[in-house]
Formats: sequence, C-alpha cells, structure tokens
Amino acid sequence: MAGSNRHFIRHRSVYGFPTPLLRSKGQAVVEMAFAFILFFTIFMAIVEFAHLLYAKLTLQHALATAGRYMITGRTAQDPNGNDIPRDQTIHSVFCGNVTAAGVMCPSLGPDFQFICLPAPSTTCTQPGGGSEQTVVVTVNLKKPALMPFFSQFLPAGGVPFTLRTTWVNEPFS
Repeated sequence: MAGSNRHFIRHRSVYGFPTPLLRSKGQAVVEMAFAFILFFTIFMAIVEFAHLLYAKLTLQHALATAGRYMITGRTAQDPNGNDIPRDQTIHSVFCGNVTAAGVMCPSLGPDFQFICLPAPSTTCTQPGGGSEQTVVVTVNLKKPALMPFFSQFLPAGGVPFTLRTTWVNEPFS
C-alpha cells in the first residue's frame, strides 16, 4: 500500500494542512504564460512608441536638410541638361531623406507646400521662394504603425505628422 501512494507526496502548507504536490505542478507554467503575454505586449508597445519618435526626428531632419538646400537657390538638372524647378528639387531632397522613417513621400501640393511671408497671400517670386524671401515649408503626412496589431489603436492611415520650417533665402540670381 505504501508503494501505491508514493506519487501523492504530501507536504505541509503554512497553516499545517497537507496539500498534494501534483495539483500545483502546471500552475507556474500558466502564470508564466500570462505574464509573458502581458510583458511582451508592453515591450512591443514601447518599441512602437520609440519608432514613432524616431520617425518624427527623421522627418524633422529631412525637412531641415531640404530647407538648407532651399536657401542656397540651387537647382538640379535632368539628364538632358534642363533645369528642374526649385520646388521639385527641394521636394526630391526631402523625399531622399524620408525613406528611413518608413513613410511615403507626399506629393507637391496641399501636403507639401511653400508659403512666402510676410503674409500667406504673398506670392513666391519663383517656386520655392525667390532671393531673400522668407519661405515657410509645410509638410503633412501619416506614419503607419510598425506592427499591424497596434494599427487598431492609431488613427486611420497612421499617426498624422505636420512638419513646418521657416527659412530666409540667401541672395541669389
């Protein structure tokens, strides 16, 4: 009889009542599974938030780079030697730096616009602003979620970013 009961080893609990060890063997596995799911979700949320901050910084850097290019008055040329308009060249400089953020580059228009100051009604003497004009460049875009699970918690299409920078063009001809 002693041999058949050897699997039901009993130990004393804190209150002195005997408890079978076999009933609590899988408890740690279940608790660990719940804890892992919870901590993994929190960890991935931190990664998602950090990626959004990285994207914001990358987009700000891209716009600053395009703005530094804009103030010089330079233009680029196509393979045939024709000048490309300044606004398209500035847009290309911006888009060349945006790919690292995982964002689609907005097209020229309402999502990528130039406004010459002192008032928004002031017209730019040329695309991207003329010599010694103050130009505000505004870019609107959306950053989709890095992980599809978190897209249900973000606005449709992704997190909206509005970037704006103001520069005074150097004297150029």
